[in-house]
Amino acid sequence: MTEAQRKRFAAALQRVAGDEDMLVMLASIAAEDGPPMLKQVHTHVESLELGEAARVGHALKGLLSTFESGPPVDELQPMIDAARKDDGNATQIAHASVSPKLEHLLGEIEELAESGK
Repeated sequence: MTEAQRKRFAAALQRVAGDEDMLVMLASIAAEDGPPMLKQVHTHVESLELGEAARVGHALKGLLSTFESGPPVDELQPMIDAARKDDGNATQIAHASVSPKLEHLLGEIEELAESGK
């Protein structure tokens, strides 16, 4: 891990009791599973399959919460809530807002995973 990654993921390191190897291993899992999950969310939102969008969005939130408990991960909740209420318009708006931020976070997680190789 670089010093910048230690600083960026300081809270995540605390959540794993300072174990950098553990965080890098978790990053490898998230880097592999996260992008397809985000793509599934996108597909379900576009198709207005809101129950599935909420389900996969919730799972994605759980996957990413090790690394970030604030923005953008917590910004998934309004999308999940709107999908659970069957509000397609609000779901699409929330999804459009959070998706680029999640893609950026996933990129940072992928870089963290690569630092362990």
